[in-house]
Amino acid sequence: MNTNLPVLNLISDHLDRQTELQPNREFLILDDIRLTYAETQKLVNLTARALMAAGIKKQDRVAMLSNPRPEFFIHFLAVTSIGAIWLGLNPKYTTDELDHVVGDAKPSMLFGFGNQTDENSREKLLDLNKTHSSIRQLVLFKSPVPAPALSWDTFLEGAEQVSQSSLLARRSEINPRDPAYIVYTSGSTGKPKGALLTHRGSNLCNVIGVDRKALRDRSIICNFPINHVGAIGDICGRTLTGGGTIYFQEKFSPEEVLRLMESEQLNTLVGVPTMLQMYVNHPDFAKTDLTAVDLLAWGGSAIPAELLRALMDKTKCTRCTMGYGMTETTGGVTYSGLHDSVELLATTVGTPDPRQPLRIWHPDGRLAETSEPGEIQVKGDYTLVGYWQLPEATSAAFTEDGWFCTGDLAIQREDGYIQIVGRMSEMFKSGGYNVYPREVELALEKHPSVVMAAVISVPDPTFQEVGIAYVLGAKGEVPNPKELRSFVALRLANYKIPKQILVVDELPLLDIGKVDKKTLQANYHIG
Repeated sequence: MNTNLPVLNLISDHLDRQTELQPNREFLILDDIRLTYAETQKLVNLTARALMAAGIKKQDRVAMLSNPRPEFFIHFLAVTSIGAIWLGLNPKYTTDELDHVVGDAKPSMLFGFGNQTDENSREKLLDLNKTHSSIRQLVLFKSPVPAPALSWDTFLEGAEQVSQSSLLARRSEINPRDPAYIVYTSGSTGKPKGALLTHRGSNLCNVIGVDRKALRDRSIICNFPINHVGAIGDICGRTLTGGGTIYFQEKFSPEEVLRLMESEQLNTLVGVPTMLQMYVNHPDFAKTDLTAVDLLAWGGSAIPAELLRALMDKTKCTRCTMGYGMTETTGGVTYSGLHDSVELLATTVGTPDPRQPLRIWHPDGRLAETSEPGEIQVKGDYTLVGYWQLPEATSAAFTEDGWFCTGDLAIQREDGYIQIVGRMSEMFKSGGYNVYPREVELALEKHPSVVMAAVISVPDPTFQEVGIAYVLGAKGEVPNPKELRSFVALRLANYKIPKQILVVDELPLLDIGKVDKKTLQANYHIG
């Protein structure tokens, strides 16, 4: 598939391109802040020169702790544009979590907001600056600015020491395959690891995403945490590449999302399925004008068919886009068709793009046959270049011939569409048979009274392990566990049927909206 979008060298090159094409279009918006492409470019260049004046060298790490705001993306573009490595920090992180990430990455400078007191951000920033010797300077965007921190305005004064020609010269020396930023993985199998993602990989993913997902000229909300590839790439990076406008929301609020969608007539409704479900369940959903929406977009997990139908009925939108990807792939590597059926959108993750090599690899060391489960493996410039200072983990993540092992299990259907069946780490054996949680969840979610299901495994004295299913009822519905067991028994082999089906009012969620299965397992008590 051809695209007329260029894969440029640096991530920030797309800002320069859009500034040439549409300098006066609004790009970054939050409340009274409304920055055009030209104004954003000026701020990025000013920040980049100030960073150089502060002594930031190529491959130095520069960290920022913030909620989603325009300053975050300006800072990201400036840091990466001079060859340094950007690190995003989530204000919701605990002290221990921040200490691990900062202690591992060892940033030279730390930026943040001294007035974001809801998560004690000011105290966290001061503590990090005090306890981590790698940090040479703490810079705060808003007052108060206690010693030894530097104010943002004072920091920017340093830009006078560096000319624009020096900035351009610095940028010309950067290799597009150099690491541009670190994203720490969720650490489901231990301490979070820092995935190093490149300029080339980001731009390739963004260009393909804009091409395949119809992401040109989008108006979209960014309310994901800034330490997540979804905020950096999927929303901000792709919207920049496609020449759109980003509306920031510091705190996720279904009510505020609906208000903003209507007042600004935004054309893209995006989120993980749990967020989208919150919109549909909100009392304001029915009365909100969403007629400007011409694209529904989601990722992170499968969307229940009933939820998708509710969104399509409300918006009258027929174009939908989703896919599969992860931190280590810098974004999506499979893509739905814009007019796929609800069945395809709810049960598959689309098809691969030929520019992003992907295979499904059987544990026997061969390509999996059609409809045979295997691990998704990917290869190319869009994958991470490694885990920060973890050569053994990096080596273990790749095959000898360079394929990255995602740990996700999938089948490729006869029609070419890929269906995720679970994580290798989630797969369990019950009575000697392999059980894939996602397959069981999909069967449960086909029942009209179920909107979402999450399946975990627990030890069992007879069968070694058995499945436990947690289900959320559709609006106004209270699922009957016995009825659900009979329902899935018609669709699954008996060893796949959950031993218990528990109806809950809510499911624990991670920051990015995925179900927190570790919490479900930790809180499970045999009934």
